[in-house]
Amino acid sequence: MTSKSIGFFLFLLGCLRAAEVTIDPLFLDTESTIMEEIYGMVGGDVDLSCISPGKKHFDLNKISVYWQTKNEPLKTINAYIPGDDTSQYIDSKYQNRTSLKLEKMERGDFSLHLSNITIRDELELECIVVNKSSIDPLFRSTVNLRVAANYSIPVVEAPKKTNDTEVTFTCTSHNGFPKPKIYWVNKTDNSLLNQSLQNDTFTINEKGLYSVSSVLKISWTPNIRVECCIENVNLQQNLTVQSSFLLSPDGNRDHHIITTTPNQSIPSGKTSTITLFIIFGIILVILVVVVISVRKLCKNKHHYGEYTGPQGNRQMAETTDYI
Repeated sequence: MTSKSIGFFLFLLGCLRAAEVTIDPLFLDTESTIMEEIYGMVGGDVDLSCISPGKKHFDLNKISVYWQTKNEPLKTINAYIPGDDTSQYIDSKYQNRTSLKLEKMERGDFSLHLSNITIRDELELECIVVNKSSIDPLFRSTVNLRVAANYSIPVVEAPKKTNDTEVTFTCTSHNGFPKPKIYWVNKTDNSLLNQSLQNDTFTINEKGLYSVSSVLKISWTPNIRVECCIENVNLQQNLTVQSSFLLSPDGNRDHHIITTTPNQSIPSGKTSTITLFIIFGIILVILVVVVISVRKLCKNKHHYGEYTGPQGNRQMAETTDYI
């Protein structure tokens, strides 16, 4: 056994004695690292991908699997060690929230299922597969888990009466993640208003979710139309609400609010991959149906006798000549 393997083995023994199953990244082959970014919603579930890039069958008696945080302090999320109950090593905040599937691991899929996602789960995580006999790393996969929560539809309020020089709009939205970006747009020409005109206040609740209140002060004009936009970077989502002051013929100022449909696109990563598989599956089904329909149509138009080989064809020819 090499000094490198001995050092790794001693390190692993020390971790086991401390009731923590963690692997020092220094002992791993960085060239075999796979990196992926995955998105999860607060309160939902997510599968953290870890799939062998080469070998597709593994003897589970000869390998060990470790899921842990990548950065210090190292925490064990889940682990598989043949003949060992690894639940004692799992960090308390991941207890009863993670699982590995043995039948999938035999096929080279060591993905981890994580349930009841919280904002504290937004971390870089490592999946490490090692050869049990030599403690040599086979490969590792790094997953950057990005967590998000939908913000509520923004509510825009404005005073019914204002002075002749300034008007104030207030935009509020609650219980989202991560910290949002807030923009105000002048809808008369669709120009972005200077952020120096707005004052944003953020609060965080006990779950770590953000609420925001943005106050916009601008010069009053007879017709004012503004739009408040709440951007969720992780979801690539914009929630927008329009608000306007219109000067009616009798000189009164009417306040109108228009809520627009959220503009949301799918984040890059696992979600987009799943969508591609769904589209591919639909196309494949359509092609199969078309092929079957064409074959049935051809059979209806042409009736062919059974093929009995060259001898059978010769006999059919002779019978025809005789008749």
